[in-house]
Order: sequence, then C-alpha cells, then structure tokens
Amino acid sequence: MAETKKTSSAAGKGNAAKSGSGASSQKSGAKKKTRAAENVAPYDEYTPIYKNEQFWAIILFAFALFLLMLSIFEGGPDTIWTKMREIRFGLLGFTAFLYPFALICISVMLTYNKKKTTIFTGSLSLFVIILFISSLLFITRTDPPFEVWNDAKEQYKLFADSGIKSGSGFFGALIGGLLISIADSKAPAIVISLLTIFVFLMLATGTSLMKLFSAVGKPVKKVSDISAEKIVELKTRPKFDVDVDLGPPPSTESPFEDEPKEIPISGYPNVFDESYKKEKAPAPIIDIPLEKEPEPEPEPQPPKAKSVFDAEKEASIKEREENIFALEDEIAPNQDKPEKPYVLPPLNLLNPPSKSSASRSAAELKATGEKLINALKSFNVEASLLNIIPGPSVTRYEVAPAPGVKISRFTGLAEDLALHLAAPAGVRIEAPIPNKSAIGIEIPNSGRATVSFRSIIDSENYRKNKSLLKVALGKDIAGVPICADLAKMPHLLIAGTTGSGKSVALNAMIVSLLYNATPDEVRLLLIDPKQVEFSVYNGIPHLLVPVLSDARKAAGSLGWAVTEMIDRYKTLNDNGVRDIKAYNALCEENKELKRMPQIVIVIDELSDLMAVAPSSVEDSIMRLAQMARAAGIHLVVATQRPSVDVITGLIKANIPSRIALSVSSQVDSRTIIDSAGAEKLLGLGDMLFCPVGAPKPIRIQGCYLSDAEIERVVDFVKKQGECRYDEDVASEIERQAAQEKGKHSSSSDGETSLDEGTKDLIMKALEFVVSNPEKASITNLQRRLGLGFAKAGRIMDELEERGIVGPPEGSKPRKVLITKAQWLEMNARQSDDAPTESHREETADII
Repeated sequence: MAETKKTSSAAGKGNAAKSGSGASSQKSGAKKKTRAAENVAPYDEYTPIYKNEQFWAIILFAFALFLLMLSIFEGGPDTIWTKMREIRFGLLGFTAFLYPFALICISVMLTYNKKKTTIFTGSLSLFVIILFISSLLFITRTDPPFEVWNDAKEQYKLFADSGIKSGSGFFGALIGGLLISIADSKAPAIVISLLTIFVFLMLATGTSLMKLFSAVGKPVKKVSDISAEKIVELKTRPKFDVDVDLGPPPSTESPFEDEPKEIPISGYPNVFDESYKKEKAPAPIIDIPLEKEPEPEPEPQPPKAKSVFDAEKEASIKEREENIFALEDEIAPNQDKPEKPYVLPPLNLLNPPSKSSASRSAAELKATGEKLINALKSFNVEASLLNIIPGPSVTRYEVAPAPGVKISRFTGLAEDLALHLAAPAGVRIEAPIPNKSAIGIEIPNSGRATVSFRSIIDSENYRKNKSLLKVALGKDIAGVPICADLAKMPHLLIAGTTGSGKSVALNAMIVSLLYNATPDEVRLLLIDPKQVEFSVYNGIPHLLVPVLSDARKAAGSLGWAVTEMIDRYKTLNDNGVRDIKAYNALCEENKELKRMPQIVIVIDELSDLMAVAPSSVEDSIMRLAQMARAAGIHLVVATQRPSVDVITGLIKANIPSRIALSVSSQVDSRTIIDSAGAEKLLGLGDMLFCPVGAPKPIRIQGCYLSDAEIERVVDFVKKQGECRYDEDVASEIERQAAQEKGKHSSSSDGETSLDEGTKDLIMKALEFVVSNPEKASITNLQRRLGLGFAKAGRIMDELEERGIVGPPEGSKPRKVLITKAQWLEMNARQSDDAPTESHREETADII
C-alpha cells in the first residue's frame, strides 16, 4: 500500500511538473490529462466495498448456508433458533429447503459478473417457481371445502403444532386457495400452476422455444430414423424366404456295387461333382477341341455326344438370333433409335492462343507516361502518374489531378493529347475511373495483340460461371478475361459499323452457347437478313428452325416468340412456379412434366426488319424484352446503323445491356450507350460493354474466332445428333409472316391515301410535341394548328401509331417517346444539299 501511494504521488508530481512547464500550452496539458485518465483501471483499492459484487456474492452464500442449517438442525425448546424454524416452516412449508439453494444460484451469478437484468430475472423466476411448487402441494393435498384465509392459517400452524415439515406453508396455501377460488375446481388450478412453473423455468434457464423443440425432436428423429431403416430392410428382404424340408440327405453309398462309372462329356461340367456344387451358377464353358490336336480320352465316350449337343446348341442360337432380328425389323419403323449421349465440343477444336509479339517494355511504357505528363503540363494541367495498365489494344495511364484542377480540364484535351503523343488512333479519357480517385487516359498501342476465343473459354473466370447462357466477350484493359451471362442481362443490344467486329462477336457468342449446353437445354433462333453470317449453323441440333433470312419470316418469328412466351407463362402459372428455373427443377421431381429449354434469339441486322415491319418488330421486341426473362427467352439484337429510327426509344429502354463497337459519330455512340466514347474505338473488336447496373462502360478487346474454328465446332456438333427442326414453330412463323404481309399491305395503302396537306400537318404536329413534350394533347394540337377536334385526334393517333407519342393517359398529356435531340438527329441525317421546301417531306418519309 505504501509503495503504491508513493508511486502514485510520484507520478502525480511528474505530471504536475510537465503540465506546469512554460513551453506546454493548455491544449497539450488537456491531452496529457486525458491520457492519464485513460490509464486508470476501472477498479482500484479506494472503491467502496459495498459496491463490489463479489462481496455481496459471499454474503448471499453465507446466508444461504445459514438458512439451510436452520432447516435441517433443531434447537432447544423456547429458543430463538426454534422460533425461527417455526416461522420459516410456517410461512414456506416444505419449500423452506429449496430457498437456500436458490440463494446459492444467485450468489454464483454474482460471482460470474452476470448482467443486472439477468440476475434480477433469474432471482425472480426462482422464487416464483418455488412459490407455485408450494401451491401445488396445497392443491393436491387439501380436500374441499376451501376457505382461503383459514386454510392459510392452518398451514402456518401445522409445523408449530405437530412439527410436520411437508405442508405447503402460509404462502402456498394462500396462492393455491386463490387459484382454486378462481376456477372452483382443482384441475384448472393445477394446470395454471404447472404452466406458471414452466414459463418461469424457461426464463430462469434462458431457454428458447426453438431450443426446447430441437431437444425434444432429437430423440424423436432418432427413433424415426431407426424405424425407417427397419422399413427399408423389410422392403428389400425377399418376399419368399421359406425353408422347405427336403427330408434326409441321400446316402452317399451306392446301393448297387456294379454301378457304371460316369462318362464325362467334353465341354460340359459334371453337375454331380463336389467342386461344381461349391461354385455359384458358373456360366457354361463350351470347349471345342481343335482337329489337329485331339485330346486323348482315357475312357470310352459316346461317339456322337459332342456333335449332337453342339448341333442342337448352334441351331437354338441361330433360331434365337433370327427371331431377335425379325422383332427388330418389326419394331424399328415404329420406334425411334435410342439417342447416343450428347458430348460437348472439346477445346482442341479451337486454335491455341498464340504468343503476342506486340508487348511493350516497361521502359517504353514509362517513357510514354512521362511524355503524357509533360503534354498535360504544356496545357497548364498539373497531374501525377499513378499507374500504367497495358492491355491487348490500348494502355491506360491512370493520373491524379493536382489539388484545384477540375476534371473538365482533362476531358477536352483528347484530340490535343493524341497529337502530342502521335497516337495511331484517338485518345479516350475516362474521368473519373469507377471506384478510383484517378482519371484514365487510354492511348492505343502501336501493335495490337490478338485475343483468342480459346483463351477466354479456357480461363478460370469462364469456368467458375456455371450458367448455360454464359458467353465469351474478350479481355479488358488489364488483360482479365471477361464473360457475360445472358440470363442476367437478360437481353443484349450490339451496334457497330462495318469492320468493327460485330459479326465476330456474334459468332463467338453462338459458339459459346454450343460449348455450354446441349440441344435439350438451349435452343437457338437465328435471324440473318444478310444470308451469309449464320448460314454455317444450318443443321445443328440446337436450331428450332433453319436460319431465317427472309425479313418477313424473321418478323413472324418474333411474333411466334411472343406467343411462345405467353404459353410458357400459362404453364408456369398452372404449376405454381415463377420462372423457368423453378419449373425445370419441378420437372426433375415430376417426370410427367416436359422440360423447357431456354431460347436465345439472335438478330444480325435489326435495320432490315425495321424497314419491312417497323411497328410489329418494335412491338414484339418490346414485349419480349419486358417479359421474356422468366420464360427463358433472351434476345441478342445487332445492327450496323444505330439511328433512332432503328434503335427506337422503346427498344432502347427495354434492353438495358449494350455493347458499342466502333461507330462513326458521337451521336451514334450516345444512341447506343447514352454517352460519348464509342467513336474513339479502334475497330476490330474494340468495344465498350455496358452490363445492366454498371455505372460506366467497360472497355474490352473482343476475342477472335476464325471461320475454320467455327466450321470445326459446327461439324462436331452436327455429328452428335441430327437437326430437330420444330414443324409447329415453322408453321406458326409462316402464319405470323402472312399476317404481317397483309397488315403491311393495308398500312401502305393507307399511307398512300394521305394527301400532301395531311403530311404537312403531321410534320407540324410532330415538331410541336417534340418541342413541347408537356403539351402533347389533342386540345393543344387543335389550338396550335387551328384544326377541329376530330382532325387533331386523327393526327395524334397517327403519331401514336408511328411511335412518336404514347397512349392516352386520361386528362394528362401524352408521353413523348423521342427526345428533341433524336428529332434533330433525324433531320441531320438528310442530305445537306436538300432544298428547304422538300425537307419536311423527306423527314415525313423517314418517320
């Protein structure tokens, strides 16, 4: 104690000296005091003893022992000890023995520093349990009539008068009498007491109902498992296992002394031999001796025994084979041949990845980075180089702007940086990089590395993805393989000019599906208006129908897809499932249900379809994009001309995942991915991938798949099974195409009947609703153009039919489906030399 005081006083003097020094400020003194306060233990020798929980635990334990001794040992007559015993047993009865143990439990909880709420709950629960145990003693041992107060007095005097310790005591009689008076019967009072004991026992032990049920369920489960094993054993036991009494075994001694010896026959075992009896039904071995080396027989044999048996056996075998062949010939026309198991294509059909010769040295990359920083300084933009990431086609230099430098200072320098760095193509700036406090400046490499298709599907990222609809895309700037899942997209829009790599990307996706799934899992519907891209896939078992090249049949196929989607939703609803995955899982359990394959529709050129049947194609694509995901139907739509009359607002709004390859203008880039950047791409597979939910596009160098590789994979797939074209699908497509042809002819007749004045009014109305989208109503058209209500209504219906405005929404203005920028782009696509007078007529023809 003295040493501790000296140490603390010395520390106090030292702290006072430090805090009193003139060099230290008030703030530093406060910090030192705080640190000193943190080093003080939560309990020291000056804490009052009555605040220590261990002290009260010892007191309670000693008091519990005292009460236990008081309950067990008797004292002399008329002593304080005896009076205390009488009071205890009079108030508590038999349960006086239980209270000391309850106090011992409470002292143990105090010793282990339990929470105050836990100690209070446990103590209260223990005392209530003991009280209701005493009430149960009173209820079960007392006969009617019941008088609560008198019975309680009698129980109190029971020990003092007769020394009986097994009574309920005053408190037990009081509680038990009250319970009996409430129900006027013993049974409800017993039930209430037991329930109360159960509830407070759960509270005292901290046991939940789940723990209780699991504890009760374990032995039940064990018994049920044993019973199930017995039942399985009984079921698998042979039904007939009866021992048949065959009488005494035959005597081994022959009753005839001169019995002839057995003559063995070559090729047949002796069934009476003891060694043969030990074997379990061996297959008969036919031994045909060679003519050149006949085996000598020690004993005479029947000369014709061998030939007779062989002749009979050969005749029976030939007769059986002839019967089998005859049955096969009868069954073959009426029964399909069993299909051999489908084998997915191996990787050796693809060309191995070649070693890249276009890699750049670290010194060269660092020199380009320094040149980039100097170029930025020449434009008064201060920045520092953070990282260099070389990719297959471009290298990204990550720079951090100096404090106070805005991002907008970088975004306008793309062309100037390309000039200073002598870049082979345009420089793209990504500001900022997602999840990084840096700006990415992407500079094209002088030499481009080819990304092979095999390197993507043989990568770890591709193998980890277990989806049947995963497709290989390429590698990002860091060289990481990128694959996408059509099931999560759930639809994909691809746009790019000629030479951008669009066809190679589509072929890579189709071949990816051939590598992933069997024809029973994924079916394809390929639409190729150009007639040259997908024709190689004709004859593969994955196709629903042959590759469609006629634009009207292609439009009809989209109509069939909508019908199929609706039918699938009805099937899902009838079986109580929400999507195709749950339905196919249900098919595994219920063999009567037919499994649904997933359907992928690939459209190579959307603009041709939109030119033939714009309204029906747009409507079909819109409905499929909105609803077909759960039905297992997915779209991959590609086009060379990313204009607003091909990629309309409805199509764009319902296909969230997009790929932009190299395009000719910034307007086209914004049409595809809602941002600029695609016009800076290098072509030949350089793409911007915008998956659903991604904040910014991902730059990818697409994988390359040669025609020879495609042919090898297709030939292998064709050998796995014959093509199974669905005639019902083909007939439905023909019907839809015929309907579309009639609809198109009637609509074209209606268009030719429009006079020039009506066309001019439609153009004026179009300009008005695009410029004033909040006023797109029939009343405003009537007022602005000076028309009657009927004429204005017909013009508004015409705009709705052409996809300019949406359907009516009551008293609200109609929703305008194209923006003013899209309208200006439609005008900008006209020839610059066209006269102003005919400009509106040409625009009307475009619409």
